[in-house]
Amino acid sequence: MHATDFGRTLIIANPAAQSGAAREVAERLQRFLDMTARASQFDLVLTEHTGHAKELAAQTQGYRTVIALGGDGVIHEVVNGLMTQKEDARPALAVLPVGSGNDFAQTLDIEDFSGKDFGALLTCELQRQDIGRIRSWNPASGSGEAIVEYYDQTLSVGIDAAIGLGTTELRKKTGLTGAPLYTLSGLEQFGLRYRNYPMTVSFDGAPAERVRAIIMAIQLGPTYGSGYRICPDADPCDGMLDVCYACGPVPRAVALPMFLSAKDGHHTKLPPVRMRRCRHAELTFEELDYPIQADGEPIVASRIEVDILPGALQVWHPTR
Repeated sequence: MHATDFGRTLIIANPAAQSGAAREVAERLQRFLDMTARASQFDLVLTEHTGHAKELAAQTQGYRTVIALGGDGVIHEVVNGLMTQKEDARPALAVLPVGSGNDFAQTLDIEDFSGKDFGALLTCELQRQDIGRIRSWNPASGSGEAIVEYYDQTLSVGIDAAIGLGTTELRKKTGLTGAPLYTLSGLEQFGLRYRNYPMTVSFDGAPAERVRAIIMAIQLGPTYGSGYRICPDADPCDGMLDVCYACGPVPRAVALPMFLSAKDGHHTKLPPVRMRRCRHAELTFEELDYPIQADGEPIVASRIEVDILPGALQVWHPTR
């Protein structure tokens, strides 16, 4: 069995991930790859501030592979940096998850999030994976121009976005990670922010429809919230966006069990829930303060357009 040939590789690591343990993990990973994997060079850079991973990934000309070490946040930044490069020169992405949320890694069938098992990196194969492109408009910016960004796993609006965004402060208070953190945030947000989020939606150019959404998730991978199977059949390599949205009015006493049933994907047949697939979506919000998240990162917008970019990024998939 041959080791994966990553070629010249840059490791971008968030040293704050896993309560600061990721710095040591990154250094051990570099030594491990130097000894076991076939490559011309492995370089390691630790991020120093929010947005730094994106800046670094945008400047990876001459590298064949970029390894993102951290949680979904650092992967999101790395993807956005890589997507600024021309496709024929864009490095491939590999991930080593050590964060509190690891949905993208779960989509790649990576099961270890401790940062201690590097073995999966030894036997990987390249696969082209879809990327979502978001255009968002925020009247407060005053420019009238769309902000363009990309996502690799999840985009959502409504109570589920509030839950995801609420995990940041809750993690600091409780020390929880993963699905328990997301579930606790869900219980908290259902008490604080449960409401309808009226918006107009259009899929693939169809006439716009006004909905009173509770959640609106537009997925590449099947999960968000550290394993909640919001779109159980989503495949990030099929050239389609998978959409799950629930429309009100729905009493809180009904909506909360519906949210909890999404942990195992059992929500899809419930009456308030609609499932569909598309390549393009347009959402216009009736208010400016709706919670919106892409891979766990906040977006402020009055309108967004979402497109699928089929096979836009090469990703190293573990084969064992």
